[in-house]
Amino acid sequence: MLKQLLPLFLLISFTVSGQHFVKGEVEPISKENNWIILYQLKGAKQLYVKNATITNGEFKIDFPENSSSGMYRLMYDMQHRGFVDFIYNNENIELEFNRETPSTTLNFLVSEENKIYNEYTIKTSEIRQQLDSVQLLFFRLTDINEQLKSQKIYTSLLLQKNNLQTNFEQLSKGKLVNSFIYASNKYYAKSLINNPQAYLNSEKKHYFDFINFEDDNLKSSSFFSEKIIDYVFYLNSSEDVEVQNVLYKNAVNEVMQKVGNHQLLKSELLTTLLYTFAQVENVGLIDFILESYYKKLPKELIDLNVIKDIQLKVKLAIGKYAPEITWNENGITKNLSELNNADQYMVVFWSTSCSHCLNEIPKLYEYTKDKPKIHVIAIALEMNDVEFKKQTQNLTKWTNILGLKKWENPIAREYEINATPTYFILDATKKIISKPYYFENVKEFFEH
Repeated sequence: MLKQLLPLFLLISFTVSGQHFVKGEVEPISKENNWIILYQLKGAKQLYVKNATITNGEFKIDFPENSSSGMYRLMYDMQHRGFVDFIYNNENIELEFNRETPSTTLNFLVSEENKIYNEYTIKTSEIRQQLDSVQLLFFRLTDINEQLKSQKIYTSLLLQKNNLQTNFEQLSKGKLVNSFIYASNKYYAKSLINNPQAYLNSEKKHYFDFINFEDDNLKSSSFFSEKIIDYVFYLNSSEDVEVQNVLYKNAVNEVMQKVGNHQLLKSELLTTLLYTFAQVENVGLIDFILESYYKKLPKELIDLNVIKDIQLKVKLAIGKYAPEITWNENGITKNLSELNNADQYMVVFWSTSCSHCLNEIPKLYEYTKDKPKIHVIAIALEMNDVEFKKQTQNLTKWTNILGLKKWENPIAREYEINATPTYFILDATKKIISKPYYFENVKEFFEH
């Protein structure tokens, strides 16, 4: 469902000064993206360290003196979130990767910590995929002999997986990476599970078996944030919106219970969840997290700027009241919030220079002109009023507003308009209830 979602990090800078270095080779060579930025990952924060230019596919960044150990990130493409993560523990690091497929091509040439972790990740991923495939196939098997055969394969793979985990825990003993390897272990039942629901219940029950919220090494990384995002979003899903939100709330409650009294960690995890729910415009869950947990943290851990930023990100989300619109009509100042002449309202941004608008707006007008319970406020984004006056002669049953300066128009900026036509459907209280993409979606909304 939301697998593309990644944890969102706050960008904060810190300065100290160098010693060890990270250097690498990047393919393919790009003239557009010829820079790379080093961040330290810490909870919900992404701390800026340094940046460097990639020259002929190569870069080098010196770590500031006394840089703390933990998880770091090399960001090479902001727009597409292109990055690679690694562990720093007072040793030089050399690596290589393909910027188009970093997850499968990342290779560490120097750094024992990262060589071990990279090998562990690759090998455990392979065997877990095999275990999961056998389990998924087992759900569909009805023949007893096939079931027994699958169980035998599963038992053998599980033994390999457990041995692999033990070997890497021993190999990494005494190293920082040991914390990550131990916490990355995944529970598998001793025998195959009969049905998907029982399997999901088992996954949720044992999800936190190997995660120690007391581990300072894990706290000095993004490990907890990423695991929590996985738990909340990927193990709790439903096609029914109301059921989905109940599952989300239960998952957040479970996570907070597991974290216990670690208030700083709780603050960081809640921040990660707030930004992730803002990304999918889930206002209900944002309000739930703020009121149930975030605002109840110790005062020194409540960041008012985070709350303000989250609210700004979802100001146009479904469930929020539409921003105010003020216009002059026959010498009288009117406001959107004060209208009370319809059951539903539609705010549509369009332009006479937009060919798509000239196709959709007449259709929209024909559809709404005989529906008195729907009040349309049409805002035409223009550089002058010439075409606006011509076109609106045929839109007499709408409230027509001329939005001069086009994209720079104050109303357009308040509604974050970057394309036309853009539709907002509001209820009688001016709360946003739908944001259709096209006229056909508008029609479908009102008819169903």
